[in-house]
Amino acid sequence: MTISRAARFRNALALVLILLAALSSPPVAAQAQQLQPATPGRENAVLDGVNMAVVMPVDLAASTANAECGLTEQLINDAIQLTVQSAGLRTELLSQAQPFTTITPGVYLIPTIATLRDSSALCVTWLSLKAQSAHTLTLPSTQQRRTVQVLYWDRGMLLSTPRGGHAGAVAAGLRQLASDFGEQWRRDQR
Repeated sequence: MTISRAARFRNALALVLILLAALSSPPVAAQAQQLQPATPGRENAVLDGVNMAVVMPVDLAASTANAECGLTEQLINDAIQLTVQSAGLRTELLSQAQPFTTITPGVYLIPTIATLRDSSALCVTWLSLKAQSAHTLTLPSTQQRRTVQVLYWDRGMLLSTPRGGHAGAVAAGLRQLASDFGEQWRRDQR
């Protein structure tokens, strides 16, 4: 049985391609090791290692209904900062915070508050709290540096209450959101 020249060439080419593939990629065991999370079961612990949170200011002047419904910057800051601190996470207001470093990796806690007055006696507010950070990276395709936002956590709720008790309801809602964040942070540190 003789093998044609073309068949020998194809076999040799296939062998060369297999050898090149084997030499250019790590062994299968090494690939499997690279794909595994550092600690099994911790792949969703996105807040692991975060040791500081900075509460960003909220723009209450964007809607006159915020003031008409009793919302103040102090009420919002206290509800978030004190609740997150009680979870054990160092928490500061932006005006007092030191910059993040590799020693103190942190997240920004960004509250969003949008209030409408449905009638003279009713206030409706959308509350949300998100934890995010900003990172500068180099895009491989263009080699340009860009700052990207990384969202770690995001929750919100809609409140509708009589005007007289609305500030208290908003504070309670923010405390609940901040407590949920603090609980997630604690779980992720284990």
